[in-house]
Amino acid sequence: MLTRKRDTEKDMADVPVKKYRVRRAKKWLLRTLIPFGMRAGKVRLKWGKPDVTDWPPSSLAGVPGLARYEYSWLSQNGEDGIVRFLFDQIGFESRWFVEFGFGAVQCNSLRLMKHESFSGLLMDGSSENVAFFTYAAEKSGISCVKALQAFITLENLQDLIRGNGVPSEIDFLSLDVDGNDYWFWEELTCISPRVVCIEYNAGLGPDLSLSVPYDPEFERYSKHPSGFFHGASLAALESLGKRKGYYLIGCDSTGTNAFFLRDDVNVPDVPALTAREAFRPHANWLGRGISEAEQLEIMQSMPYQEV
Repeated sequence: MLTRKRDTEKDMADVPVKKYRVRRAKKWLLRTLIPFGMRAGKVRLKWGKPDVTDWPPSSLAGVPGLARYEYSWLSQNGEDGIVRFLFDQIGFESRWFVEFGFGAVQCNSLRLMKHESFSGLLMDGSSENVAFFTYAAEKSGISCVKALQAFITLENLQDLIRGNGVPSEIDFLSLDVDGNDYWFWEELTCISPRVVCIEYNAGLGPDLSLSVPYDPEFERYSKHPSGFFHGASLAALESLGKRKGYYLIGCDSTGTNAFFLRDDVNVPDVPALTAREAFRPHANWLGRGISEAEQLEIMQSMPYQEV
């Protein structure tokens, strides 16, 4: 019986492993066969597409919570619509953002840059992401946002922000580094964002308060090729947010990102929620046939740390 259980866990973990290897192979082929200029030109074209005008989306009428406002202009999981809703309610102050972990065409802050005249700082470990962004920004005449290639650690995190002209009061922080997210948010004291969007690991469920242990060299797929070993649970982030002066207001419908407001920021009819109330399961993993219970079983075999 024990052997069969282990075989089942291995089979489940192999599903995303195989998908990850295919994705890596596709990226290698793209870099090899398609010139940089052509790929970067496609980035600029995507930036030029019009914003959504049917908003809130009529197709989501009656959907409860933040999911009512979801859509993706260049975000991945409907974050553009949620962020638009929140700032429609609270207004802008500094018009500054900071985003850790971004893609040149999948980014939670690009709409703020293109359509709301934000300045900002983008940081990512991928030199290719930074090169694509820089190319598209230069061709589009955008100079108020800087993209920085950096592998972020607790030791350099705040210096990177201070050294790039970011004011202490900013409107928006997005954190998605696939690993040390909890530890980076805990460490951040040099900026005070009004709205925070941070990735959580839905596979850990709504109740456990867990994170990967801090590792300055953490890389998600090197730690485990399934990608299951990453980030922190929603309960851990809710607790951390409270200590930092933030309250949880919800998650996107795919179970990817959680949204927080600073304690002095209020949105009518958007109450503070517990992790259990806000939790959404990971739609991608469910779509691969891995149930919530099976996800948690896999997670509990990995060396997460109570926080």
